[in-house]
Amino acid sequence: MKMTAWCLAFVILLVLVITFESSYGDHIQIPTWIKNNAKWWAQGEIGDSDFVKGIEYLVQQGIIKIPNTETATSTQTQIPQWVKNNAGWWADGSIGDEEFVKGIQYLIQVNIIHINYNTNMILASSAFENNGTIPSEFTCDGTNVSPPLSISEIPKNTQSLALIMDDPDAPMGTFTHWTVWNISPEKSQFSKGEKMIFPQGKTSFGKSGYGGPCPPSGTHRYFFKLYALDVTLTIDDGAARKDLEHAMNDHVISQAVLVGKYSRSR
Repeated sequence: MKMTAWCLAFVILLVLVITFESSYGDHIQIPTWIKNNAKWWAQGEIGDSDFVKGIEYLVQQGIIKIPNTETATSTQTQIPQWVKNNAGWWADGSIGDEEFVKGIQYLIQVNIIHINYNTNMILASSAFENNGTIPSEFTCDGTNVSPPLSISEIPKNTQSLALIMDDPDAPMGTFTHWTVWNISPEKSQFSKGEKMIFPQGKTSFGKSGYGGPCPPSGTHRYFFKLYALDVTLTIDDGAARKDLEHAMNDHVISQAVLVGKYSRSR
């Protein structure tokens, strides 16, 4: 009986996947660490909303690369079980990246995942490539100064920019290393260790300003997240990250992310 039900579910999934039209001429890129998130979601350890928001953000930022997908006029509010099954099968290696991507594209098509393909703001650094190693001079093992950053393709209607740097791999949860806001939209770059004239918030180190990578063990990822806002924020210098994020809510018109990695030599 269980085998019959499983076969029927597989047939339904196969029909849905075959009838879902997608072009795979574009490059597909999915970091392997996302498989953990897919497994937890399939097992019910992560809720639908959290998984959708996470995938939405990663696709928008280019961390997950999939073919551009048009949305349909019809919408859905519930995620079909076959998409969650797909995620679990992909996580355990039963299916490949293309099959998993078909589920994500389906969620985009029915407006459960919302992607703005017009977002093209770019955040980069001359000190390290995206997903590259952050040089030690920008960490607690060096001079602990902020790295050089360059900003391009800022939307014309931007009133201010905000920057958040954090480490999602910290053992006690996401660790905030730097927050800056009310950055002028005319600002195209930050030099190494530049003295900030813009408001900075309190980090997880308990003080304002830049605090470089200092992982206790292993290799950690550091996300430099840049936000283009349609307002100038009215929060005070030294504000907490939660206050910054609350002030930015519903005012983000574009985002960009730069990821650096670092591990301490022993």
